[in-house]
Amino acid sequence: MFKHHTMFRRRARSRALAGIAVVALCVALVTMVGDASQASAAACSTSTGATSCTISASLTVTAGTLSLESSPNLYWGLVQTGYDQWASASGATLSGCTAVGSLTHCTGGAAPTLEVLDATGTGSGWAISEYLSSNTLPSGYVLHFDGVGSSTYGYSQDSPIGTDPFSSSTPTNVCDYASSCTVATAATTCSHSALGFTTCPTYPVTVAGTSATAQVDLYSAAASSGLGAICFGSGTATAVGCTGTTPTAFYNLGIKGSAAAGTTSVTINMAVNSGP
Repeated sequence: MFKHHTMFRRRARSRALAGIAVVALCVALVTMVGDASQASAAACSTSTGATSCTISASLTVTAGTLSLESSPNLYWGLVQTGYDQWASASGATLSGCTAVGSLTHCTGGAAPTLEVLDATGTGSGWAISEYLSSNTLPSGYVLHFDGVGSSTYGYSQDSPIGTDPFSSSTPTNVCDYASSCTVATAATTCSHSALGFTTCPTYPVTVAGTSATAQVDLYSAAASSGLGAICFGSGTATAVGCTGTTPTAFYNLGIKGSAAAGTTSVTINMAVNSGP
């Protein structure tokens, strides 16, 4: 009786092991069939159908250009008061300029825009430079490019012509709307001898270049920075063109209290070149 039970258990165990082996074999076969189907998949075709096929995809990004965008006109309106005055440029025509004590107040001012578009994809950095045409500023006038200016365009400050009343600072920048840019970092090594400068700018920069080969460096972006659409401003752009940002690059003009009355037109030639 004891022997019979022992043999029964052995037979049951053998059958169980055999069942497990069959299941394992089936799983292996299914896996092999699946793998074989995937491995043998041919390229997809528009004329031959297939239960599975592969698509080969490629993407080519073509390098763009390096360029800048700026307000096409700058405006100052100063009423002589007998004092030296400084004011930041407006990007829109000023009106209603009147003397208020030693200062000038105008209406209708608007923030100017300055933007660099680096679509080259090289990460070489860049430099914004300028020079004035032959119609230079009258004697005694001073024009500065700086990161700080008047918060109210069309309002002047009284300060000696040799003392810019706006505290000096390097212009800061943010990404334009719809641009996942790499913001610009001011370079510490700059060299464009063909343009007339071999050192990086310190602020305020005196705008006084005289020719295409005697330019002044306004801002140099270090390599691996300034990629994409770069707005010289702070805050967040809400639309393309730096809309919604607060400018951080100002053109500050100073005139003497003895300056002659009249209108002066000056052409500022702007350029952006690869490399800081």
